[in-house]
Amino acid sequence: MGAEMREGVEHPIAVLGLPINSLTANEAVDALERLILSGGVHQVCTVNLDIWLNALADPHLHRIVAGSSMVFADGMPLVWASELLGCPLAERVTGIDLVPKLAELSARKGYKIFLLGAQPGVADRVARLLERNFPGVRIVGTLAPAKANLIHMDHSEILRQIHAVSPDILLVAFGNPKQEKWIWMHRKRLGVPLAMGVGGSFDILVGDMRRAPRWIQRCGLEWAMRWLQEPIRLGPRYLRDFAGFTRRLPLALFAAWFQRPYPGPTRTATTPTPQVMHVHVSGRLGGEIAAEVQKATTASIVNGLVMVVHLHAVKQVTAAGLGVLLGARRQLLEAGLSLSLAGLSLKTRFVLYAWNMQRLFDEWQPAISRSRPLAAEAESPAPIGLRGK
Repeated sequence: MGAEMREGVEHPIAVLGLPINSLTANEAVDALERLILSGGVHQVCTVNLDIWLNALADPHLHRIVAGSSMVFADGMPLVWASELLGCPLAERVTGIDLVPKLAELSARKGYKIFLLGAQPGVADRVARLLERNFPGVRIVGTLAPAKANLIHMDHSEILRQIHAVSPDILLVAFGNPKQEKWIWMHRKRLGVPLAMGVGGSFDILVGDMRRAPRWIQRCGLEWAMRWLQEPIRLGPRYLRDFAGFTRRLPLALFAAWFQRPYPGPTRTATTPTPQVMHVHVSGRLGGEIAAEVQKATTASIVNGLVMVVHLHAVKQVTAAGLGVLLGARRQLLEAGLSLSLAGLSLKTRFVLYAWNMQRLFDEWQPAISRSRPLAAEAESPAPIGLRGK
């Protein structure tokens, strides 16, 4: 499979169906600050095995995570999987590690933070803890809404309190998938540059849940200490997560293994038409296409073109290459455009299926162009499956 270099990597890596950014914790904070300064509203996800399985079972959640501005691996199994797939992530980046780092950033730069969720009183305790540990941190609000499902929450009151203090960073501790869906539901009304789900991080920070020592974290066994503290609640969940991971990983590894490494040249060519930006890739679909795909993505957004990536001449597909396409897809979706794939061989379809990627990409069908214009063609993609359409 061959590991790909990660120096300077800006695009995500496709790990078992999720686009995960390959950054260290410190690099992640720098990247999050760039999101704050870039304008707009950005959703950030930290994913572990449980969130991964929830996403695969829930197409809406899957698209939310895939459409987030940044995604970090909050579980060592996902880091291990990236190594086995030949494109290793830099390291595990957890929500509980990012919260104090963002507090330190707030203390240095003055960014305003709002703490939302957890049990009553927990967010207030987290605020006092951060204010004690990071003098100058700007915690401008805390709120623990009454427990309710997404339909019955008092959304207007929550948004009113957030808007009243205009935070730069919103940390949401509703648990998955509620927090991801809540942020996505209100992303256009939040007015907050950076919104991130942090799960049970607040409880661990204040000591209601003990965190494993660093050496246990490095071994990937932090889950065991949490299970010992809440065996009845977490036991069934961890059993499900382990079973799902061990069931899906072998097929993903086989899909990587049975592709012959392609040592030849990789070429990328773009052909714009009035409605479509065509990107033709030949050779290896890997991280080396990132610069050309980014140029094509920028041109597509500037000119209002949908993008079609042609893969008929691709000999090898890598997790880094699919990550490049996922990064382009996210940018295009934010601009109200789309990215579709064309020229899919049976082997490429199998890789997309084995890596849980098939429903994130639509398939462009050139045959439609004989009876309809390209604009209609781009608006009517067919989902990718194992069989040709």
